[in-house]
Amino acid sequence: MTVRLWPSFLLLTAALIGCGAAPGQAGATLPPQPQEQPHAQPPETPPLPTANLSRVDWSAASTWPGGKLPAAGQTVTLPAGKRVVLDVSPPDLAGLTIPAGSALEFAGQDLTLRAGWIMLHGELRVGSEASPFTHRAEIVLTDQTPGEDVMGMGDRVIGVMGGALELHGQPRLAWTRLSATVSAGSRTLTLDRAPDWAAGDTLTLTSTDFGPAQTEEVAVQSVSGRTVMLALPLKYTHWGQDAKFGTRTVSERAEVGLLTRNIRISAGEDALKTGLGAQIMVMAGGQARIEGAELMRVGQRNTLRRYPVHFHQVGDASASYVRGNSIHASFNRCVTIHGTQNLRVQDNVTYDSVGHCIFLEDGDETGNSLSGNLITRVRAPDKKRGETPLLDSDKRPAAFWLTNSANTVTGNVAAGVDGVGFWYALPEHPTGLATERGKTIWPRRTPLGVFSNNLAHSGDTGLNVDDGPRPDGTTESAYYQPLSNPADGKSAGVRASFGGFTAYKQRDHGVWLRGAGLTLSSATLADNGVGATFAANDSLMDSALLVGETANLGTPEDWEAKGAGGRSLPRPWDAAFPVRGFQFYDGHVSIQNSAVAAFKSTSVRQASGLGYLTGNAFALEPQNDARGLSWLDDSARVYFPPAKAGMDGDLAATFLDADGSVSGAAGKTITASPLLKDAPDCAAKTVWNASLCAGQYAHLWLNDTTGGKIAPLNVKNARGTAISLSGTPGNSTDDFHTSVRLGETYALTPSGASAHLRLGFGGRKPGDTLRLSLPASGEPILYRDWWVDERNRLKKVSLAELEGSTGDSYALEGGRLHLKLVVQGDRDYAVVDVCAAALCK
Repeated sequence: MTVRLWPSFLLLTAALIGCGAAPGQAGATLPPQPQEQPHAQPPETPPLPTANLSRVDWSAASTWPGGKLPAAGQTVTLPAGKRVVLDVSPPDLAGLTIPAGSALEFAGQDLTLRAGWIMLHGELRVGSEASPFTHRAEIVLTDQTPGEDVMGMGDRVIGVMGGALELHGQPRLAWTRLSATVSAGSRTLTLDRAPDWAAGDTLTLTSTDFGPAQTEEVAVQSVSGRTVMLALPLKYTHWGQDAKFGTRTVSERAEVGLLTRNIRISAGEDALKTGLGAQIMVMAGGQARIEGAELMRVGQRNTLRRYPVHFHQVGDASASYVRGNSIHASFNRCVTIHGTQNLRVQDNVTYDSVGHCIFLEDGDETGNSLSGNLITRVRAPDKKRGETPLLDSDKRPAAFWLTNSANTVTGNVAAGVDGVGFWYALPEHPTGLATERGKTIWPRRTPLGVFSNNLAHSGDTGLNVDDGPRPDGTTESAYYQPLSNPADGKSAGVRASFGGFTAYKQRDHGVWLRGAGLTLSSATLADNGVGATFAANDSLMDSALLVGETANLGTPEDWEAKGAGGRSLPRPWDAAFPVRGFQFYDGHVSIQNSAVAAFKSTSVRQASGLGYLTGNAFALEPQNDARGLSWLDDSARVYFPPAKAGMDGDLAATFLDADGSVSGAAGKTITASPLLKDAPDCAAKTVWNASLCAGQYAHLWLNDTTGGKIAPLNVKNARGTAISLSGTPGNSTDDFHTSVRLGETYALTPSGASAHLRLGFGGRKPGDTLRLSLPASGEPILYRDWWVDERNRLKKVSLAELEGSTGDSYALEGGRLHLKLVVQGDRDYAVVDVCAAALCK
């Protein structure tokens, strides 16, 4: 390995790098397409000190010491205090340093600069904002000295160390959409708008099926107006039509992105074997304004801190941007924003990258704007290619990995991703280099910046708000609950609204949300395994369009099981998986003012607009509710699959039809619980595998605080129907939950004895009552409502007297303890501790 030696005043800056990252309802709203005209100018920035330097030509002997032009294999330093105009394509250089107070500017002609690395303390300019470069410029980063480590940045790097990188290629239409479906075998694309593309350009054409790998790279043979003729026929069909559902539109038209630009940064072709791609790394004090550039064969395989574009601990990057570029054939991510705020990443196109693509690294990255980007074909690391994940989460990569919610994410597309389109992966506190300074930062409590009009398709999950990173690089369930003061866990909550989101052809979920105070508004969710599931509380889906299946049949692979009419299935390995629009889970969660269409059961699988998370072992809120729904056809409205063994949540599936817009009976409850649906005033809904019932319902829970083993728990209603609860997985104590009807009596029988049981129900109003009984082998001591104190001890009465009590009594009869739980006037819960000794000691 060759280690380049540098002056001591630069080594302090370089040392920052070595710390690295911890492994650790009108029509559908679609993301706007980028404009062909030049971008709006950024905020004015002070001129660089190189702006008024005297200009000299690279080709002039007088420019160089001793009158000798740089030769092949040399490490070159530009002369101090000069603006050198690159007017020739020089021989291959070992390295190039542009010192502070100097500049290198490409002349207005076709040029190629080849070097092992470029270290930038002054300025490197190709074109300008006001006058973009109109010729061909190529910077090829070579591997002349294998293993070289330039200032801790590795090899094949453009290192911006206090200087400025100015790349301004020709403004071009970055991406658009098909206006007509194109079939496999065709060579003709009809686009939404006439592009400024030309013969020889390369494009990315997104998948419009479930399979991310149906994204294709194609070459242009000719362009005429909105028609593009391709050099070779397509392998897959790509959808290009809209569909109307009521007043709303579902658009599943493929995006077409331009990969070719007239400025190119790349590694040599040897990188295809080695995975050692080119990289741009911007450090504190540096600026980079990159637009109209093509970055190809970039990023370095399996290596931390070696990314195509990397803003590393820059701090305020409001003077920088990355816009209108393409990034493709990336061996490691796309754009990494690390310890950096206020960066603009706009109207870029990416294709074929490994691991998380747009990557906010530690969790202290805020104020950044990610808009109008088309991210296509994001791949999980493949062992066959020698790829390993940098983080455990890279096994399920995201197009957008967002570790702090205080950013703007608008008008982006994530298409053909092996994992998640938009992943709010919020750590409790920032990780990596931000660990110490981030102790006062609470991403899981930080209000949402802006998330609007984004689209995800052809992947696993469209929007995931969950699974935040731990310091060791793995992930954990992450509850996002934004507060008015994130540093104060008791401060008032604020709502986070995810607006105008579209997801289609997602194998798992269009949307998964975990947290509290979350709203998914005006979403369009179509052709997904499940439209949305809320593992949340006080959270709402509002004004959505949920569509089961559109006319887009997809192009199933030969190995895949197929649905009716040859349709591709979200989970071909589980063809019977029931597709659903909205799944209740946890609670309290609601769906309101939403339209539902095209959920039709077939001989292959069931379908329904509404349902519960299946195979669920966890607690549910039976007051979850639906209201204001409009059914645009004869879609199946509800379906609860048969309960799976050991899944207590399946046995509790219950929700309220608040206004009758689901069942036609306002205020009735729809339930699959065997304990509830056998009541005489319930009407069976056989097709739903549920019943429609009157009455009020509550969430009952019981746990053994001693850590004993009392599972399973038998729960029997007064009609003799019983269920067996297995308990909540992962708890250190036996913990049981189910749905019950207020005013009824339930016998609870654990499989073992306990010296301290706690049971109750909540989320109700004063006066609500529930009758329970438990086995009693002795004389228990009871306390109510979380207050274990002799002043709050329940008194013993006869069973006849218990009925008239107000929740302050219990009875013993027939070897069982009888309880009447009553919600008191200043509470919304009723709880009883059942103890073998005084004060539960």
